[in-house]
Amino acid sequence: MPSNMNRNTLALLVVQVSSLLISTHAACEAECTTKDATNDFSFQYTGRCTPGTFTSKITNTATHACLVCLYNEDNGTTLTSINDVVRALCEVAYASDVFPYTDIARKGAQFDNEYYSGGGEWNYEIETASGEDILAYDASRVDDIYYYEAQRKVIEFPENIESFNPFNRENSFNGIQDLDGCDLNAAFCCFAQDRQAGDNNGNCATPYEYNCIDKDPADNTNICYIDHARSGNSGF
Repeated sequence: MPSNMNRNTLALLVVQVSSLLISTHAACEAECTTKDATNDFSFQYTGRCTPGTFTSKITNTATHACLVCLYNEDNGTTLTSINDVVRALCEVAYASDVFPYTDIARKGAQFDNEYYSGGGEWNYEIETASGEDILAYDASRVDDIYYYEAQRKVIEFPENIESFNPFNRENSFNGIQDLDGCDLNAAFCCFAQDRQAGDNNGNCATPYEYNCIDKDPADNTNICYIDHARSGNSGF
């Protein structure tokens, strides 16, 4: 089942029907009453690759049955739900279209680790009255990645970021198992300062040197917890 993924359209692209054996096709001829199981076919729709989106766009239950049969024959599975099949297809599709985390800033591992420890220019930079150090320009690549990559791809989880410390039962130090990792492998950000005036998101104002020092952001996570003993710079 070929498909296309671009900035406007996300359609399934995982099951290549043409790669299935003729015997596999024949095994699903009874289920494939709306599709010719011996020929290639594709589904295309606008929207996210999720079971809910797929079934809302592709509503014919006979077509669902055909896809379930072809998937099971190709993968040796016994799935019965179209939702389970589409979920499996989407997971593979997204996994094959991952954007490398290190390509967001493209400033190297040291920069990324320092930023998520609360340091670095992206955490401290405040615009000057003369128009220097404009964070919106210096970190403009973040917006580019958000609009042109994150909207259609999965962003790789940054396991190299020490602050995230993802849980891995195989990790050990001097023979002692690392039990302090985050077993949820989830992360959220606490915004400690507002450093952008005029965006209706905090009390930073111009001139920056006088009215944008240690100002409070409007948006933040509902619960922010920081262990200062483990992350001495994160509260700044």
